[in-house]
Amino acid sequence: MGNKTMLHILLICLHIFFFILCATSNTTKIPNGLSFKMIHRDSQDSPMYRANMTEKQRMKEYIEMSNARVRSLARSYVQKNKSLISLQPNDVLVRPTLSVQSLMYLVQVGIGTFGNFPKTYYLGLDTGSDLIWTQCEGCGHNCFHQVDPYYPALRSSTYRPFPCTHCPSSAQCQSNGCRFQRTYTDDSSVLAIAATEVFTFESENGHIQPIKDLIFGCGIDMRNFREGYYRDNKISGLLGMGYGYFGFMEQTELMFDGKFSYCLQSAFGEGGGSPMYLRFGNDVPQQLAGMQTTPLYRYEDRAMYYLNLQGISVAGQRVAVPPTLFARRNGGSGGCIIDSGTATSWIVTIAYEIFESAVRAFILQHNTNVREMAKPELGFDRCYERFRDPVTVNLPVITFHFENNADFVMQERAAFYIGTSKTGNGMFCMSFFESTSNVHDDVTYLGVLQQVNQRILYDTKNSLLHFGKADCSHEN
Repeated sequence: MGNKTMLHILLICLHIFFFILCATSNTTKIPNGLSFKMIHRDSQDSPMYRANMTEKQRMKEYIEMSNARVRSLARSYVQKNKSLISLQPNDVLVRPTLSVQSLMYLVQVGIGTFGNFPKTYYLGLDTGSDLIWTQCEGCGHNCFHQVDPYYPALRSSTYRPFPCTHCPSSAQCQSNGCRFQRTYTDDSSVLAIAATEVFTFESENGHIQPIKDLIFGCGIDMRNFREGYYRDNKISGLLGMGYGYFGFMEQTELMFDGKFSYCLQSAFGEGGGSPMYLRFGNDVPQQLAGMQTTPLYRYEDRAMYYLNLQGISVAGQRVAVPPTLFARRNGGSGGCIIDSGTATSWIVTIAYEIFESAVRAFILQHNTNVREMAKPELGFDRCYERFRDPVTVNLPVITFHFENNADFVMQERAAFYIGTSKTGNGMFCMSFFESTSNVHDDVTYLGVLQQVNQRILYDTKNSLLHFGKADCSHEN
């Protein structure tokens, strides 16, 4: 009898043990995967697509957008280091300018629960911002114009605004609820209800994947946004992918292990190919042979991803630039940022002058059929024109040397715009610009045109960036 009793107790204990084990395995969050389309602003999948726009017009627009963005980022650095009067610490944050119409990439997301379906919206994708937000129903004249109806949050069965007793950090109690406030450097501002909601994403296999309880801002007062000037605007908000507690990556770190990746195709359609995907967690491709690794740096509460740039080479020859020129300074100026919102690359003044001189010397020494253009076109700083045969032109490979001996190699179509001048001759323009102290705060940027045909993998959990050459028209 005693043995049977002991056996019975042992079986109960084993049952309890396996129940706890199974329950634990079901509730513990493990890295999962997600992939959804990363839509270039000028692709046919984009709501901003303009079929009659020429390649030259697009390039000119990218340069203007890039210049406006880095100017605004510089203003944010300057203002951030001044004493700001705000309702609470971190309540009013100076962030990059936010014309979502001027971002290079968009995503399409489902928000909320209405019966069995979400409402679908386009959000700008920005690795330099730290908040997810969309405009919400009820903001009336205080929202910028968009074609689609504002998000009807109160009709969603999964919308949960934070009560004043549980305001998240950097949110403030106003009108019996928690509010996010963001003041941008171009005088635009966001006042949004702090809430949680279900966001859904369509994976590349057509599967709809929900992510529950994402903290976002439900915009109710949006001031001075340029989106209002676009009659056909379909962009309603932002998916902030930068550092920050309310950014998409920190909110999903347990799910995706802090990893995301992309492989950018040419903005001008060379090679065609498959759609581009933004990949997370287990969907991120394994590190390919030849991929290199360099540390990611985070400074203060800035959302941007900083890299330690140590030098530049032109056609395999390192230019005589001291690494200290690229270093971030105590006041917040300087440093090097990899960015999804800046089209072209920018190099701090002294380094730019030496770099530009080396590029000029290579092109003129290796080509007898090319001359420098007295008046560069499309807004470029430096262009060259082929004025006689032969047809071929030798352009240098440009390499950014990052910490840990990580060499970011840019082939000619990533480093130069190749087109036709007004005279009908072949034209070759450097896709790099000077970052000045007084206008751009000496910050160096690695822009998206230079990231083309590179598999880029962000590991925010371990503060690492991996990258390597890839054919992004087929390896997305």
